Amino acid sequence: MASSQHPSSIADREPMLRVENLQTAFFTDKEVIRACDGVSFDIKPGETVGVVGESGSGKSVTARSIMGLIKSPGRILDGSIQFKGEELTTKSEKEYRQIRGGDIAMVFQDPLTSLNPVYSVGNQIKEALRLHQGLTGTEATKEAINLLEAVGIPDAGRRVREYPHEFSGGMRQRAVIAMALACDPELLICDEPTTALDVTIQAQILELLDELQEERDLAIMFITHDMGVIAEIADRVNVMYAGEIVESAPVVELFENPRHPYTRGLLRSIPGNNPDADRLVTIEGDVPTPNEPATYCRFAPRCPEAFDSCDKVHPVPVAVNDDSEDHAAACLLYPEDVSQSEAIDVHRNAATESEDEL
Repeated sequence: MASSQHPSSIADREPMLRVENLQTAFFTDKEVIRACDGVSFDIKPGETVGVVGESGSGKSVTARSIMGLIKSPGRILDGSIQFKGEELTTKSEKEYRQIRGGDIAMVFQDPLTSLNPVYSVGNQIKEALRLHQGLTGTEATKEAINLLEAVGIPDAGRRVREYPHEFSGGMRQRAVIAMALACDPELLICDEPTTALDVTIQAQILELLDELQEERDLAIMFITHDMGVIAEIADRVNVMYAGEIVESAPVVELFENPRHPYTRGLLRSIPGNNPDADRLVTIEGDVPTPNEPATYCRFAPRCPEAFDSCDKVHPVPVAVNDDSEDHAAACLLYPEDVSQSEAIDVHRNAATESEDEL
């Protein structure tokens, strides 16, 4: 269920969001956790960009960095976040508030954390309308009802007066999406919004997002650990591991021709991909905590294709070959159309240039 716009029409547009070399860290008494370590990607109007990876990969920290929601002991150390050409990392909290919820809205995994239990759903939507569109009174109530209808909540005129506990899980998630839309955003960040829902409701929410995107020309950043959801909703996919993007490609290309060993492991672990297997396929080991500068491949300890240089050279995203400019992998196996030693030199030189720039 990727964007219904023709891919070429999206490709011709300028990015709405541009993230470059984003580095976000959390400072504890014992260590510095580099939760987001050199992340770069674009999102264009009308495009859905999926961000996928195991828990602890840095997906949510990336989203919160974009939203300006990183709190102490965390902070953005370096990098650029540009929205419609405007740099966000230098903005004050007051300036950020005008963008957060207005131009950029976020839908979180658990709707109960986004809804106040002591206020009706309608009042919470109307508060967003007052803050971001200046609507009050009867006008705000009518718009709140319209938004609930837009996200598929039946009998919206009655439900607008009800409280979050009177809504089912799927209805609450729809209400949270309605709250996000009350701000009339141009970019919607969805942080695992369907994880707590059963598959039927999940399919309805994904279909709803697709319809809203077509109607409003929304750009969507969709975070999940579910590759099946990514296959349905995304135009492009960024695969994250230990704070880094390790592969980036159009969704069909990624599923048909995954290049990074981690991506291949994620796809092999989908139960439906191995119907005749006696046991589920897994990636051995756990995602490491990135608590030091990357001077090696962080996936190497779990990688079935690792070789000696993987412990010594930090891979950077490169085109997998000359014919795949829009398909990049941070792996010493690429570019695949040169020798292994030449490929290693490509990564070593790129890492050295990056250090010189810093």
